[in-house]
Amino acid sequence: MAWPRWEFFLFLMFRGMLLPLVFTETDTLTQTQQLSPNQTLVSVGKKFELGFFSPSNSSRLYLGMWFKNIPGQRIVWVANREDPLRASDSAAILKIAEDGNLRIVNGNQNTVWSTNASVYSNNTIAVLTDEGQLFLKNNVSGTSVWDSFNYPCDTLLPGMVIGYSTRTGEKLVLSSWQAEDDPSPGEFITGLSVETLPQVFTWTNNSGPYWRGGPWDGANFIALPDANKGFAGGINVVTNKQQGSAFLSLDTFNDSYVTIMVLKPSGLLQIMLWEEELNARKVPWEAPDNPCDVYGTCGPYGVCDKNKSPICDCLRGFIPKSTEEWNRGNCTAGCVRGTKLLCENSTSGIAPKGSRNDKFLQLNEMELPDHYTYLYNYTAQNCKEWCLHNCSCAAYAFLDRINCMVWTYELTDVQLFPYDGADFFLRLAYSELAEDKRKQKLIIGFTTVSSILILGIFGCIFCRWKANQRGNRRNRVENYISADWPQNSRETSTDNLWEGQALPNDSSELPLLDFAKLEIATDSFSEINKIGAGGFGPVYKGKLEDGQVISSEYWPIAFTGKRSYWFMSTWLTEA
Repeated sequence: MAWPRWEFFLFLMFRGMLLPLVFTETDTLTQTQQLSPNQTLVSVGKKFELGFFSPSNSSRLYLGMWFKNIPGQRIVWVANREDPLRASDSAAILKIAEDGNLRIVNGNQNTVWSTNASVYSNNTIAVLTDEGQLFLKNNVSGTSVWDSFNYPCDTLLPGMVIGYSTRTGEKLVLSSWQAEDDPSPGEFITGLSVETLPQVFTWTNNSGPYWRGGPWDGANFIALPDANKGFAGGINVVTNKQQGSAFLSLDTFNDSYVTIMVLKPSGLLQIMLWEEELNARKVPWEAPDNPCDVYGTCGPYGVCDKNKSPICDCLRGFIPKSTEEWNRGNCTAGCVRGTKLLCENSTSGIAPKGSRNDKFLQLNEMELPDHYTYLYNYTAQNCKEWCLHNCSCAAYAFLDRINCMVWTYELTDVQLFPYDGADFFLRLAYSELAEDKRKQKLIIGFTTVSSILILGIFGCIFCRWKANQRGNRRNRVENYISADWPQNSRETSTDNLWEGQALPNDSSELPLLDFAKLEIATDSFSEINKIGAGGFGPVYKGKLEDGQVISSEYWPIAFTGKRSYWFMSTWLTEA
């Protein structure tokens, strides 16, 4: 039977009143509203948006949150990541149920996700904030009864925390997606270890640690080789010994950047930032970023150096546990001690006669191993002595802001950094270091002998060079004599020679001069006329009979009877 037109009209009006929808952009969902797949909540400042989405090439539908103004729909939180809807389910809705909880209901009116909070009033509302926080609160008292920040997914936003409280049993971690297009929980989680000095870890579901950032020293994680990756870079850890808690947060100091920490499906932990004005994404830091960052790459008592090939080596005093596996490039079995410690051979721990106590080898720029014991009130000397008097202690370190750390377990996940590492003191048998001393003595001895030989060789070369210089000068004089002296008499006087030679004022080498003339010119080589000493004797100044001044070095080159022949090597100047 067909309805009258007016009854049908009233029916449609009544149906519309029973199906309240979100018609305008808002940040709040009330019990009289519901959110369908084609609608969203938007925070007041239009920073974040909440709604249903389907990953690319996916037939699944999720309720999630993303940045509103960043291209690419960067999803930061997913509600029903373990229970997706069908993408074709257009009748799915998000609503506040009669018990006051948020619920995702499919087209068959079955609940696939709920906040499951202990709500003592059904007068609740859901609000999306500009911090990316969805919370459910009592609309009368304003008390929050559920908060999405307490249920992180793969992304840490500024204002969120990950960490633990041993008193309340709370543990917050990042959980990777299964794949880039699959928000279901993946293989990796990132959080803080429960110990006195908390460390940041990425763990795998099945095989334990995957990456380690080292202990927090109050300002930085000391296994990160860059101080800016600590508090100065926006990472902070707050610990409370009384509460037995530690929580890591990501703080931003520049509002022009959007900064997040993301755990990728591959296990890669990244810090991402966007510069809103340029709309550009950057990844200033990620870990692990080389094979040495992967936990335990070189096994117990192995050390990893990314700048070497192969990257693995045993710590000093240790040898590969399996040489065959080591040669194959599989170093995960690690190394074993090559020489036993004194305390392993002596139950008293005191050096028997003829032996020496164990010593410590200082290693610099190191990533400190895992499995440490923290002795917070020890001095550097007490730290060393504590380790020396405990046979199980394999190493110690003493750092600013931390003080004493000792290792009584196997040394695992050790890495050599190019910079920003820590000083690490490795315990070795005395004989291991004694060998070093013998090598040093040999090196010093070899260096000394080599230096003496080199100096001797250079001395011989220098003396030979000086002798050649003298010989060259004599040859020049002899050539001059043979070329310019009268050929008919080798007894020609220097007076005749002088008169027969017209010398320019800038002559650099003069002919033989009679000793008597030189003696007259220099006033019998008077000390008054001495102006210094050259390579072959004293240097005098004087004036010849023709008025020219001599100012140069000269020396005897021949003696014939009563005559002495001298050679002058520079010049004459006008009086």
